[in-house]
Amino acid sequence: MRFHWLLLTLLSALLWANPAQAGKLLFWRFESNQNRLVFSTDERVQPRAQLIPNPTRIVIDLPGVVLGRPSVDQSVSGTVRSVRVGQFNPNTTRLVIELAPNYTVNPQEVKVRGISPTQWTVTLPSPQRVAPSNNNSLPPPIAPPPDTPNQSNRALPPANQGNRDDTSDVRVTRNGIFVRLDQTGDRQKLRVKRSKNQRTVEITLPGAQFPSRLASKTLAINEYGIEEIQFEQTETSASSARLTLTVDRQSPDWQAVYSRTDGIVLLPKGGFSNLERQGLSQPRSLNVADGGENQPATIRAVSLSNDNRQLVIQADRSIQGSGQWDARSGVYEIRIDKAQLAESVQGPQLGRNSPIYQLRVRQEAGNTVTILVQPSLGVQFGSVNQLSTQQLALEIQSLRALPPSASRQGSVNAAPRPIAVPPAPYPENNPRTTVNANPPPARQVGRRLVIIDPGHGGKDPGAIGLQGLREKDVILPIAQEVANILEKQGIQIIMTRNSDYFVSLQGRTDMANRAGADIFVSIHANSMGKDRPDVSGMEVYYYGDRRLSDTIHRSIRRSVSLKDRGVRQARFYVLRYSRMPATLVEVGFVTGYEDSVKLSNASFRSQMAQAIARGILEYLQQNR
Repeated sequence: MRFHWLLLTLLSALLWANPAQAGKLLFWRFESNQNRLVFSTDERVQPRAQLIPNPTRIVIDLPGVVLGRPSVDQSVSGTVRSVRVGQFNPNTTRLVIELAPNYTVNPQEVKVRGISPTQWTVTLPSPQRVAPSNNNSLPPPIAPPPDTPNQSNRALPPANQGNRDDTSDVRVTRNGIFVRLDQTGDRQKLRVKRSKNQRTVEITLPGAQFPSRLASKTLAINEYGIEEIQFEQTETSASSARLTLTVDRQSPDWQAVYSRTDGIVLLPKGGFSNLERQGLSQPRSLNVADGGENQPATIRAVSLSNDNRQLVIQADRSIQGSGQWDARSGVYEIRIDKAQLAESVQGPQLGRNSPIYQLRVRQEAGNTVTILVQPSLGVQFGSVNQLSTQQLALEIQSLRALPPSASRQGSVNAAPRPIAVPPAPYPENNPRTTVNANPPPARQVGRRLVIIDPGHGGKDPGAIGLQGLREKDVILPIAQEVANILEKQGIQIIMTRNSDYFVSLQGRTDMANRAGADIFVSIHANSMGKDRPDVSGMEVYYYGDRRLSDTIHRSIRRSVSLKDRGVRQARFYVLRYSRMPATLVEVGFVTGYEDSVKLSNASFRSQMAQAIARGILEYLQQNR
C-alpha cells in the first residue's frame, strides 16, 4: 500500500509540474459586432476546435497552454449567449463560445486562423435558428420538505437560457432612476441638454463607462413620463458615456447627479411633485435612490457553467458568500448574507451525467440564503470564488471524465463535429506579424514585453483630416513597423490590434494589464478641425511618470522633421488605467496642411516608426 501511495504521489507530481513549463494565455476578447474571438499566447500554439451541439458550442482547446487564473464566463447578447475560458485539464486551456438556445452554425464555415503562431482569431458565420429539440434532459430532483418551520427549502426549476435580466443595472425607484456605472467620470463636466422639440433629454458623462450590458442598448421605462432610455458609449481618446431620454413633452427638465455608489440618479427638476401635477408619475414603493446599497440582493439563478466546472450563482446586485463542506452529511453549504430568493429562481438541469446529484436553496431568517449542493460520485468541490460583484462560483473538480456540458445537451447521442484549423504562418512569411519567430519556452528574465496600441480602428476611424485622410489608416502601418523593429531586437510584442477592427479603451488596457507588460505605447494622429489647417506638429502625452514620454519625444526630435508641440500631461483613459509606464504619441495633425502631406507619405511614416522604436529601446536600456 505504501508503494502504491508513493507511486501515485510521484505521478501526481510529474503531472502537475508540467504546466509550469507550459505557455500562457495572455489575453482574449470576443468582438460581438464581428462574431469573432481573438486570443494571444506567449508561446506558439496549434489550437484544436470542434462544434458540440445541443446547445451549440464552439470549443477551442489550446494544448500546452495554462490559464493561470480563475475561469471566466462572459455574457454576450444576441445569437451568442456567452464565452467561457477555463482550465480544461492541467495542460490545456479551453475557450467555449456558446450560442443562444435554438441557434447553430455550420462547422465548415467557422474560420480559425493564425495571424501568427501566438495570435489567433475564430470567426463565426451568422448563426441560423433551428427548431427546438423535444429530447430533453432528465427532470430536476425533488427536494425534501423544509428542515424547520422557519426555513423555505425548495428545488430549483431548470434554467431558461433564453430568459435574461439585462436591466439589473437600471432601476426605477420612488426617488429617481438609478443607472449603474463601471467607471464614474468627471463630475464637473456632466452636461444635460434638452432638444428643441422637448422630446429628448441628452445627458453626457465625460470619462464614465457603462457596464457592457448597457452599451448600445435601448430600454423601455414608461415611468415618470420617460418612454425609454438609450445608452451610448463613445470610445475615443476621451471616453464618454451618453444617455438619451425620450420624454413626454409635458415633462419638466431632468437632471443627473452622481450617487454615493458607482452610478448616477436621474431626477426631475422641481421634484416628483412637479411630475405628479402633470399626471406623469405613480411613484413605486421601492426606495433605492442610493443605488440599493441597503437593500438585500435577490438571487435569480443558479446554473452550471464552464463545461460543468463551475456552479454560478447570479444576483441582481452585489453579493458575497462563503462555503464549507459538511463531511457528515456529504453536502457543501454556500451561505450568502444580505440576500433573498426571487419568486422564481432558475436552476440547472441535473441529468444522469451532471456533476451535481442534488441541489437545494433555502431562505433563512435575517436575509440569509443558503445553497446546499451534493456532488455526484467521482466529483469533489473546490472553493467559492467571486466572478464579479453579482456572481459567485463554486469550483467543480471531476475525478473521472465527464462529457462537456452533458447535463445541458438535448440529445445524448449528438456527436461533436471537428473544425479545421490550418497552421499559422511563420513571421518570415508574414511581415506584419507581431510575435518573435523563435519565442522562448516562457518569458525569460530580462526579456521585455511591450504593448503597441494603434488607436481607433474598425467602426471608429478616429480623426478625419484633409483629403479624407483617416487617423486609423495613418497609425496602423506606423505601429506595425514599430513592432517589427522591436522584435528584431529581441523585444516581445503584443499589439492591441494588428488590422482594421475596433477595440474598446478598456479592452486595450485590460490586455496590457493581464499580460503584465513592461510599457504601453499608444500611437495616434491629432486633429484641430478642418478650419485650422495652420496647426501642425507632434505631441507626446503622459499621466504619471513622464520618463518614457520624454525619451520617445527626444528620439523623434532628433530624426524627424516635424514641428514640436512638446510633452504634455493628460488624463487619457489608456494612460490612467494602464498599470505600467505608458505614453500616447500624436504623430502629427491629419487636419494640418504640412502634416497631412507628410502622414500620407509611406517614407515619412517609416521615419516616425523608427524614431518611436529607438525611443522605446533607449528607455528599456535605461530602465532595466
